[in-house]
Amino acid sequence: MDGSVVFHFFRTWSAFSRDGDRAMVNLPCHDRTRLSARDPPVVHPDGLAVFSPKINLPPQPGPVVNEVVGFTLAKDQLSTLKHISGGDGVSTFSAVSAHLWQCMCLARNLPPDATTQLMFSANVRRIMRPPLPDGYFGNAIINLSVGDKAHAIASRELSYIARRIRDTHRRVNDELVHSAIDYLELAKRDDERPATGNLPVTDIRVVSWLGMPSYDADFSWGRPLAMFRAEPNRGGFVHLIDSAQGDGSVRIIMSIEAAILSEFKRLLYAKFNMLYSKF
Repeated sequence: MDGSVVFHFFRTWSAFSRDGDRAMVNLPCHDRTRLSARDPPVVHPDGLAVFSPKINLPPQPGPVVNEVVGFTLAKDQLSTLKHISGGDGVSTFSAVSAHLWQCMCLARNLPPDATTQLMFSANVRRIMRPPLPDGYFGNAIINLSVGDKAHAIASRELSYIARRIRDTHRRVNDELVHSAIDYLELAKRDDERPATGNLPVTDIRVVSWLGMPSYDADFSWGRPLAMFRAEPNRGGFVHLIDSAQGDGSVRIIMSIEAAILSEFKRLLYAKFNMLYSKF
């Protein structure tokens, strides 16, 4: 299941715990036929340009630090970052992801000609035609990726990187979704297991939980004070989550190599402050 389903589950669970039989809940839809592969499966060649079929997680030496404290961008900082990244035509996700990708390339000091990737997910519930039913209980996301040379990401304006992310997301349509499903059907193996480990040091994966009801799980004790990931650290993974205070800020939860943690934190804020001082 995906993030939308996780929060649907927590809201339903907490509603029954809080209100018992009086709980008002949205029933889940378990009909998986809409996301079945076509017969025969057909993969549109254009889809492979943006669809990331598999996440490679090779073993990574050295400790991985899960850093939470201090990784927050305030509402006014986000506004400035979006302005620099292209203004109203760029989402908060695209602007923040572009900034994180650039900072990561610089902190890791990647070889200039190395190929680096930003991976992210697209929720296809409203993209499919017709849209999936409300309350669809399953995994309704596909993985996308944007790639470039490390020197390009490290040196280009944030507006260029943010547009690349935005335009990749805009290419997702009903046909690409079905091509992704059909690709997975063709590539399916009986011995395939969930991937574990860390991303290659050239790559970063950003997961957006922005706009999710992260703090609505009231079990009768009040709203949660904080929400964190519980799974083991995986290097290169980043989650964007709204602040519990409802003040428009964004929390950045990420797993990052211990060797570059200090430099990444410096770049995240020093570079941002430099951009902010121009406006």
